[in-house]
Amino acid sequence: MNPGEVLELACGTGLTTIYLAESGIPITGVDIASEMLGYARFKAQGLPADFIEEDALMFESEKRFSMIYLTGNAFQAFLSNEDQIALLGTVYKHLKPNGIFVFETRNPLGTDLSDQEESTWGEFIDSAGVNVKVSGTQSYDSKKQIMHWVTFRDWGTRKTMSRIACRFTDHDALNRLLTDHGFNIENQYADWDKTPFSSLSSSIISVCRKG
Repeated sequence: MNPGEVLELACGTGLTTIYLAESGIPITGVDIASEMLGYARFKAQGLPADFIEEDALMFESEKRFSMIYLTGNAFQAFLSNEDQIALLGTVYKHLKPNGIFVFETRNPLGTDLSDQEESTWGEFIDSAGVNVKVSGTQSYDSKKQIMHWVTFRDWGTRKTMSRIACRFTDHDALNRLLTDHGFNIENQYADWDKTPFSSLSSSIISVCRKG
């Protein structure tokens, strides 16, 4: 059965977009990062995949999709109530009647949100064969529900620093947000293997239908 066209928001380099396209599913990937999209387009040559450089909050298309999804905890990159509502507005507008919306987010009750000073996170070998040590810090703003991570990568001769912020929306607030903006929650899981969700699960996978 043809599931219809699919939309992935915040698709990055198209890891899951391309997987679905290889199965013959026509799919559109949207992301704000041009370099990631360039790599996605290169990998997707000859496949039924289209990639669009656009902010998910501003995305406009005449197409209506049977399913829209986000992976990689991309939902947490929308840091304010206004951004979350705008994202859901984009999804609702572009879903066909009875369409499916699927996404994941970390569960704050199942996550260590304590402030942590710099500690070792691991290491990797870069493309030049150099061993790179990785360390980082985390600090949580409980008022705004935003975790700030700082990552350090040490090549021995040089060291880089990058920052990322993610919002942790609790389970009850997430459910209210979805139902208040037109979505019926059909299932919630602890992971993509459909493990039943519990209050202390590390992730919340939400499967919703447009109301």
